[in-house]
Amino acid sequence: MVGSRERQGQVGKTGEGLDRGWIILGLLALAVAFTGGASRFDAIQIVPLRTLSALFLVSSLFFLTKERLEAVCALIMLFVCYALIVVVQLAPLPPWLWQSVPHRADILQLDAALGLEGIWRPLTLTPMRSWNVLGSLVVPAAGLFLAIALRASSLTLLRIVAGLGVLNALLGLFQIVMGRSSVFYFYEVTNRGGAVGVFANENHAAVFAACSILVVTLLGLRVRKERSAVWERLIYPAAFFLILLVALAGGSRAGFVAVIGTILVSMTMLALSPRPRRGLRAEQSVGRWLDQHPRLILAIPVILVSLTAAAFLALDRTPAFRDILVRDSFEDLRWSLWPVIIEMLEGHWALGTGFGSFEQVYHIYEPSALLMPSYVNQAHNDWAQFIIEGGLLAGLLLTGLLVWMVKAIGTISLHRTRRVDAIFWMSIFAIVAAASLVDYPLRTPLFQLVTIWLLLALSRDARDMNAT
Repeated sequence: MVGSRERQGQVGKTGEGLDRGWIILGLLALAVAFTGGASRFDAIQIVPLRTLSALFLVSSLFFLTKERLEAVCALIMLFVCYALIVVVQLAPLPPWLWQSVPHRADILQLDAALGLEGIWRPLTLTPMRSWNVLGSLVVPAAGLFLAIALRASSLTLLRIVAGLGVLNALLGLFQIVMGRSSVFYFYEVTNRGGAVGVFANENHAAVFAACSILVVTLLGLRVRKERSAVWERLIYPAAFFLILLVALAGGSRAGFVAVIGTILVSMTMLALSPRPRRGLRAEQSVGRWLDQHPRLILAIPVILVSLTAAAFLALDRTPAFRDILVRDSFEDLRWSLWPVIIEMLEGHWALGTGFGSFEQVYHIYEPSALLMPSYVNQAHNDWAQFIIEGGLLAGLLLTGLLVWMVKAIGTISLHRTRRVDAIFWMSIFAIVAAASLVDYPLRTPLFQLVTIWLLLALSRDARDMNAT
């Protein structure tokens, strides 16, 4: 009983901290949402983005304790290792060392022509771009350490992510209504006319919408157990359909597939979720009615989602679906890049070219058949690009992260009452992983912030399972 009371006291103190803490986390989320939706290194929004993130990061350091850091030490170590790899790539090396690195012949010829044979150079082929990557880590670092300092719970982090999903959908709706000249497009280089939301890329907005749908679904299922949160139980379905409608109206093929997948996963989660106990009576009439018709509550979302998707398809209001039918996917530029990507992997899998260097290194391998007025700035396969830029160390780091995630999700799946949570965590990370096979959503600061919060929320859930 003594241990139980002590734990209750700790929970109470934590809850009081979160009452104030979620506001600070929300402010960081809004700052990143309005300035961190682009992946380009030269976006002007980077200046306020990193400045504000640095302020949040420095503030969080004053409230960090050894106990709070030890609770998520594995996740912190993975993040620190990533930062160290970037630092190692930037460390100047003596001429005899870096000249022995494979695929440096072109640089040696240039140095010989310019009389710079004795200059010290780092391992990365593009030092300025790698410095930019190192500076970009301030955003996820701020999100990680601020959430740790404030003892943010999994529920708090997921609610903020859901709020960002609604914000993204609302801006996307305004963009569609107002057209290409809408003032709600925040970036110069963007998909005007489409629902990009807070992002610059329509694909990233669609994938983020798919993730948001899953988060809203999980929150809606969790809140069913709370008899006092009647209105919250009505807000989540409204958020679900808002995000869904805007996502279906988008022009991203990959995003369309992701959204359809999340609908199926959401319906599965709803079907497998335990029903509220009838013995508990809600104080409000709305809550009592919801509890008395559990099967109807299950059927209504299925019917509405099916009718909504069918109506969009029948009325030809889904540009992405139309593109899937009209275009030949094998003619897409992404597929044409594969031979070049494989060649770069074969040449740089050991040491890497340096994080942020893909765009410039690609010009060395670019075949004449792919020369065009536009240029390739990313590999459109983030898994491969991560290895090309980071080499073997990046591959080991990625493997460590995947092992940690599998272990955490496995811990949750062992509890029969949390099988819906296990499905959620597997599905949301599978969406991000699949999207990274054909695009680069994690290159945007906002996606980096949300992903680090999702990983932290997963860590919190897994720790709670171990504690029980």
